[in-house]
Amino acid sequence: MNLECCKTRSVSGPIRRHGVGLLGTALLSVSLVGCAEAKPERTPVFPAKGIITFKGEPISGALVALHPKAPIAGTPNPRANVEKDGAFKVSTYVTADGAPEGDYTVTVLWYKPIKNGPDIVSGPNVIPAKYANPNTSDLVVSIKPGENDLPAIAL
Repeated sequence: MNLECCKTRSVSGPIRRHGVGLLGTALLSVSLVGCAEAKPERTPVFPAKGIITFKGEPISGALVALHPKAPIAGTPNPRANVEKDGAFKVSTYVTADGAPEGDYTVTVLWYKPIKNGPDIVSGPNVIPAKYANPNTSDLVVSIKPGENDLPAIAL
């Protein structure tokens, strides 16, 4: 009877170290996946774009903010930076992703740059003060599911 197959054999050398290395890598991978933070659920957003002018001229560099009439907990207020031609694309979470469905009061701030010696700095807001506050602004837009081409805003 051959007892060679029943003998206890020691596993050592490169085979054993390789097996331990694979086991360590697997354990590390599982622990990293287990430690990842769950991303919070985001309120769905819908693309929105528009054009804004002040006294008939584009207001490059202005900031447009949308203040929801019914705030959504955990959702930042949508906003947009105005381009040279007066166009803007609304962003909530990332650039130009849009805004959640709903009705919004719009505020506008435009700090026109002024020269201060060799530097250019932000000057005062040149848009009428009523448009800087959601309690006094009479600008209102609605965001619907799908693409939203907002009505032109003329201040």
